[in-house]
Order: sequence, then C-alpha cells, then structure tokens
Amino acid sequence: MAAWTTADDVIDAWIGDDAPTDANKVGIWIDKAEREVRVQVPTITDRITADTTGDLLANTKDVVIAMVQRVFRNPEGVRQVSEGTGPFSGSKTYGGNHPGALYLTDEELSKLSPAGQNSGAFTVDSIPVSSPFSDNYTAPTNGWGW
Repeated sequence: MAAWTTADDVIDAWIGDDAPTDANKVGIWIDKAEREVRVQVPTITDRITADTTGDLLANTKDVVIAMVQRVFRNPEGVRQVSEGTGPFSGSKTYGGNHPGALYLTDEELSKLSPAGQNSGAFTVDSIPVSSPFSDNYTAPTNGWGW
C-alpha cells in the first residue's frame, strides 16, 4: 500500500530547532499512523482515490504529520513537566489523555470521515406519532381519532 506521507513532509512541517533527523524512524511512525487512519476511517483509501480535488489527500497528510509529530515531541509519554522554582515555577501538560501515544484527535477524525459520520450525536424524537406536532402524524380518517 502506497504511503500518503513522506518523512520529508513531517520534517519540513516541523516547528522549532529539534526536528527529527532519522528519516527511517520517521517513516516507521508514518506507516503506523497511516495504518491507524485506515483502521479508524476504513473508507479513506477509496475516497482519496475518488477525490478529484486532492483536498482529502492533503487533509490526510496533515493529520498523519500531526500524529507523528506528537509522538516525536513527547517520546517518553510525559504528561506533565514542572519547571523553575519558587514564584517562577510552572508546569506544562502534554498529550492530553494520550501523552506520547499515536492517536487521532476528534477534530482530525472529523476531517477524514465522510460527512455525517463520527459526530457522536443523535436525536430522539419524544413527540408521539399520534400528536399533530409529530413529523409522522397522520390525521384520523373519521375526524375523531377513534
């Protein structure tokens, strides 16, 4: 299966001076990230092939780059780091619920999912069908509802 993202894509998109230098290792994590994308969004490969605009491929690359960069920025999986002493101390929290892990955020998943999927939301119609306010209401034929 052809890769969507290259090691150069990840390294070129890096912000800061500590970009990874081992393209082979970056490639290994790209493969892992792309496999995870295919697991989470099973239709992604066919949809990328069918996409004539190239936007889905670009979004997929952006997501894979972000996933790999999260791992390289926090390889030890540290959740919180304290810095300084006394009144000048502070802490930084990394990785949210998945420090150092390879994962898709909800926003990334929604970028890659077909429209209307993975919203996690649904509605329940609590209006009975016998009510005239229901979308499925049918007026009684005898006019009295019996």
